[in-house]
Amino acid sequence: MFTGTVKVKLSVPLKWEDRDITEISLDFSKVKGATINQCERETFQQGNFSGIIRSQSAEYCARMAALISGIPFRALEKLPADDYDAVWQTVGAYVGKRNPQEFYNQFTAGDEEEEAAGDREGFTDPAEKPDRK
Repeated sequence: MFTGTVKVKLSVPLKWEDRDITEISLDFSKVKGATINQCERETFQQGNFSGIIRSQSAEYCARMAALISGIPFRALEKLPADDYDAVWQTVGAYVGKRNPQEFYNQFTAGDEEEEAAGDREGFTDPAEKPDRK
């Protein structure tokens, strides 16, 4: 089980109360049974039943991210979509029993490739056509 911390870098700083947050530190050593129960209670009380598959529920995973990072859930909801996705999906990898650091590294690998290629609006190179014989 992964017990380290994954640092999710934000594309733009999140202004919350009196601070500018530039990264979200997801400390997975803080996940306990009570954390899981609290995330389930809060997700289901809001009427969101997509939390049944916890690793695929943005709300469930974002609530866990809030608890293990110390950043309030309401603040996480104010993140731009790409940053929010990086946070909740990294937690989702953990919940799904995958290594969240490896997931995050793969999730952000495309960003570095785009920067190196001159940022072509997020488009990838076309696939090579197979030789037809």
